[in-house]
Amino acid sequence: MKPAIFHIVLLLLLLKANGQVREPSIEMPPSYYQLQTDKDRMSFLMKAVSDSLNADRLSSIYQMSKTGLALAEQNKVDTMKGIFYFDLGKVFMYAYGKPDSAIYYFQKSIPYFPDKLSYYNLISMREITICHLNAGRKDSAFAYLDSLHLRIDTMDIGNPRRFGISTSMATAYQYYGMFKTAIALYRDAIDGMRKAGNANGVGFPLANLAELYDESEDDINAIKYARQALDLLKGNNMPFMGTAANLSGYYLNLNHSDSALYFLRLADSVGKLIHNEEQLNNRSPLIYSSILANQKKYEEAKKALEPVKNWLEKRPDSRSMINYLLQSANIDTALHRWKPAAATLQNALTEARKTGQQVIIVIVLQELATVYGNLKQYDKAFAYQKEFIERKDSLTNDETKSRLADFEAMNKTRQKEIQIALLKKTNDIKDLEIKNSNQRNLLFLGAFIFLLAASGVFFYQRNRRLKFQSQKSKAELQMQVFRSQMNPHFIFNSLNGIEYFILHNDKRQASVYLNKFAQLIRIILSNSRKDLTPFAEDMQTIGLYVDLELLRFNNNFRYITDIEQTLLQSDYFVPPLLIQPFVENAIIHGFTYSDRSDLQLKISAVLKGVYVIYTIEDNGVGRTVSAAQNAVNKPNHTSLGMQITQQRIDIFNEQYKAESNVEIEDLTDHSGKPCGTRVVLKIKTA
Repeated sequence: MKPAIFHIVLLLLLLKANGQVREPSIEMPPSYYQLQTDKDRMSFLMKAVSDSLNADRLSSIYQMSKTGLALAEQNKVDTMKGIFYFDLGKVFMYAYGKPDSAIYYFQKSIPYFPDKLSYYNLISMREITICHLNAGRKDSAFAYLDSLHLRIDTMDIGNPRRFGISTSMATAYQYYGMFKTAIALYRDAIDGMRKAGNANGVGFPLANLAELYDESEDDINAIKYARQALDLLKGNNMPFMGTAANLSGYYLNLNHSDSALYFLRLADSVGKLIHNEEQLNNRSPLIYSSILANQKKYEEAKKALEPVKNWLEKRPDSRSMINYLLQSANIDTALHRWKPAAATLQNALTEARKTGQQVIIVIVLQELATVYGNLKQYDKAFAYQKEFIERKDSLTNDETKSRLADFEAMNKTRQKEIQIALLKKTNDIKDLEIKNSNQRNLLFLGAFIFLLAASGVFFYQRNRRLKFQSQKSKAELQMQVFRSQMNPHFIFNSLNGIEYFILHNDKRQASVYLNKFAQLIRIILSNSRKDLTPFAEDMQTIGLYVDLELLRFNNNFRYITDIEQTLLQSDYFVPPLLIQPFVENAIIHGFTYSDRSDLQLKISAVLKGVYVIYTIEDNGVGRTVSAAQNAVNKPNHTSLGMQITQQRIDIFNEQYKAESNVEIEDLTDHSGKPCGTRVVLKIKTA
């Protein structure tokens, strides 16, 4: 059984026992009693609660918060009331692990801070989201996530608070299996905090990003990011402790027992420092038992679980109980103690069904099938194996839906950005045309007046200059619009490839395709605001696009490039993705209807003066055969790619006084039969 079952996700640090809340009687520091006014006392308590939370000293904050709230109510200081309600929410969330009580106090705090982007309003919304997540209320958690999305979208890109919220939102998406959305949010948070110089803040998203890689069974990257996070989390006791414990698990997955033990001891040292009983009596023994079992010291591993059993008797918790039962069964199975293993797994299955943990149910069913097979109770083994297969298939479908929902969330955001950019540019052109029309009318009127004043020549020269500048501005805006139109056209074609893999249930290829597609989308969105891009970067983008098509067409053609080194090594700039439609035509129209086994796409580029000469050549069926096939298979299809590309070239020539052009040649063999297409594109460099 994979030891990763026992990993400590930072989010789970919030889950505590649900016993009755004690209201400890505390003695305030002598300096508190020397304060003369309630205002000073409230300020003192507010700072004392904040300091205690930051230092993980949770035992006294309940009474201090209640005392502060009573003073605020007595003096009718609304802001302080809101702050102490917020602090009470933190108490029930972190100290007592009671999410419903925490939600109650956070909701009480919000009305006192009506500005939706203020600290207490925003953080209360974040904490409520996490509370709903911990309580298993997915719909409520997503409702608050949607609200947080709307809020951070309006925040300045450099606002550090934005990145903290993004990290918490990513944790929620990670919990629900929407990994790509979570990764995007984590990376945004990491990049933003680094740019803001908040090195300490980078540690939290890095630690969670490591968890994501571990859940994707990429322990090498998990270790890489967790080690980075650990260096940045020094001084943050609980996150540091959790990350060190996680590192122990990652190393254990790679069978590096010495490293696993080192980081477990490091986590325990912090647990002792802050008196964290859950780490010392629950998480640590579970991980240590896994380390011993990995070393085949099964009797010692069994004994190491005793503190967990005692802990669970005092503080029953379904998650910890399942981890304990699975580890116990794992040890019994390794020792061929099939009967006790079966009984333990039955208890684990009951607990997992009760809490609805589908992944755990599947794991336990598979273990039960194996155990009952060894007990020669084949009817039970068959029944468990059958249910395992059914649930595994269902889980796969759920995973697919989750990935689709994940992709849809990101894709909607990208589409919205493209549509907004396109609409803005279109509106700018219309405004400019109206402005130009008004200018022309005024200029004509002025010309008449100036003609009467015998100054027609001066006006004529001025009018020509203004008209030229206006046409140039309009051409620049039109070029941007054509690029914005090209992007959705290209994105739509790429989505067809992803759809193919999903429909054919090829999850591995779909995942590879999605990752490459995400890289390509990022480049396209970056270039959508640029008139020109470095030649070398543009060729890399084209290469990434061809990689996607190779995946889509099962590597049924070869891709060859012959690029003059001067172009790659110097700063030559060209319009972004100008040759992509010709490459697309070669693949989609040239290769689709060909039955050749040696299909080949070749792209070459040479520098002649200030012009780049591209040659895109394929050995497909040629334009005539392709057009005939498309007329039958796609009678209503109209391609915009070539039309938009030609318009881009025309406007580019006008802007840069260039003589760029395209020549397309149909290739034939010695018998006159079509054998491909050659496109030669001449474009001026900048």
